[in-house]
Parts: sequence; structure tokens; C-alpha cells
Amino acid sequence: MDFNPLNKILSNNPFDISHITMPEPIYPKIEFPDFPVINPENTIFGDIKRKIEEQNVLTSQQINILVEQNKLLSENYNKLKDMYDAQTESYMSAQTDLKSSRQYNIIMMIIAVVAMIAAIASPIVTILVS
Repeated sequence: MDFNPLNKILSNNPFDISHITMPEPIYPKIEFPDFPVINPENTIFGDIKRKIEEQNVLTSQQINILVEQNKLLSENYNKLKDMYDAQTESYMSAQTDLKSSRQYNIIMMIIAVVAMIAAIASPIVTILVS
């Protein structure tokens, strides 16, 4: 297609658009409906939040019970350790007493043997001397 004749017509008779005014644009009116305010506590998320809070309360109660049980177990452990230490100390003192009583018994046995020898030897010495 050749636009040359159209160009010639337009170039000889230019349009004057200065007197043409633009019409006012018509904007559609948009009305937003009133949405009711949704309370988040009345939704499923509110239910989930309440369930989580209940679980947190129960968990904190369980943790408190476990902490108290651990304190009681710790106290029992300390009492058992004190009892064990006392038994160990008693055992050590019994060992030292046993050792000293053995030494005492050995000394007494030596004295008894010397006394027995003296008792046997005195008639023999008496006979030999007379």
C-alpha cells in the first residue's frame, strides 16, 4: 500500500486541534462494602492459639513437678551420700581398732606364753636346783 496520496492530503490541509477540548474522563464509582471486623479469637487461628496456650500451661506445670522431683531426688542422694560417708568412716575406724586389738592380743599371747614357760620351768628349776 502506498500512503503517499494520504500524506499529500494531510500535508496540504493540516488539522488544527487547538480548538478541540478533551472531554472530562468518567471514572467509575467504586464503593467498598462494609466488611465486618473479624475477631481473631473466634477463628480457627484463635482456637489453635488457645490450644497452644493450654499446652504451654500444662507443659510448664509438668516442668515444675519435674523440678520439684529432681530437688527431692537430689536431697535423697545427698542423704545417702552422707550415710555412705559415715559408714566408710565407721569401717575405717573399725579397721584401725581391729589392727590395734590384734597387736594387743599378740602382746598378751606373748606374755601368756612367757608366763606358761615360767610356770612349767619353775618346778623343773626347783628340782634341778635341789
